[in-house]
Amino acid sequence: MNRWQSKTQASRLSDRIEQEAKTRSYAVVSTPEILFLSIAAFCTSALTAVVGAGGGTALIAIMLQIMSPLAAIPVHGAVQLASNTARVWLFRQHMAWPIIIRFIALMPFGVALGLLLFQGLPTRVIEGLIGIFVLISLATRQLKSLEAKDLPLWVFIPMGFVTGVLNMMVGVIAPVLGVLVMRKDLSKEQVVGTLGFFGFVGNLLKIAGFTLVGFSFLEHGWTIACMVPAAIMGTRVGRAVLSNLDDRYFVIGFRSVLLALGLKLIVYDMILAR
Repeated sequence: MNRWQSKTQASRLSDRIEQEAKTRSYAVVSTPEILFLSIAAFCTSALTAVVGAGGGTALIAIMLQIMSPLAAIPVHGAVQLASNTARVWLFRQHMAWPIIIRFIALMPFGVALGLLLFQGLPTRVIEGLIGIFVLISLATRQLKSLEAKDLPLWVFIPMGFVTGVLNMMVGVIAPVLGVLVMRKDLSKEQVVGTLGFFGFVGNLLKIAGFTLVGFSFLEHGWTIACMVPAAIMGTRVGRAVLSNLDDRYFVIGFRSVLLALGLKLIVYDMILAR
C-alpha cells in the first residue's frame, strides 16, 4: 500500500467516523458510559474465566449498544490485546507451535483484505454480521462432534487467512476457533495458550491495520485505559468469585444474554434500521 492510498483510506475512515458522530447519539462515549464499559470488561473477563469462552463476544455486543462499530471494533481489539497478552505470558510454555506457525502464515493478508471490506460496508451491515457471529458462536458450542475430530494441520493455513478477514469485520470469532482447535493431542493448557496466541497476533494486526488507515486510538485513550485494567482484574478474580455459582444456570443465563444481544443486532440494528 503506497502513501497516497494510505492517506485516501485514512480520509475515508475519518469521514465515516465524523458522519457517525453527527448521525448517532451514542458515537461519543461519556464518562458514565466509560464506567459502564469498564464494568462490562471486568464482568465478561470474569465470565470467560468460568465458562472458558464467550466473554469477548459478549463485550463487543455490549459495546455496540454504546459505540459505533467504526470505534467499537478497534477499541475492543486494544482491550482484548491486553487480555491476550496476559494469557500468552501465563501459558508461554504451553503453546502448540506447529498449529500457531501455520495459522499466522497468511493472517496478515487476511487482515489487509478484511480492512478494505470493512471500510466499504454500511454500519448496519457490520452490526448485523457481528450479530450473526454471536449466534454462530453459540451454535458451535453445541457441536461437540467437532471436538472428536482432529483437523489436519494444513487446514490452519487457510483458517488463519479467513480469521484475519473476519477479525477486522466482526471483531470476535474466538468461540468458533475454540471448537476447531480442540484436539486429542493437545492438553487443556495448550488449547488455552494457543487460542490466546491467536488472539494476541490477531488483535495486534488489527490495531496496526486500523492505525494505518487513520483510526485514532488516542481519541479513545481514556476508554481503553479504563477497560484494560478492568479486563485483567476480571480475569484474575473471575474464577475465585464465580466458581461457587451453579454452572448450569449460570451458562444458561449467559447464553441467553448473548442470544438477545445477537438478535438485537440483526433484527433491530440491521433489518429495521432506517
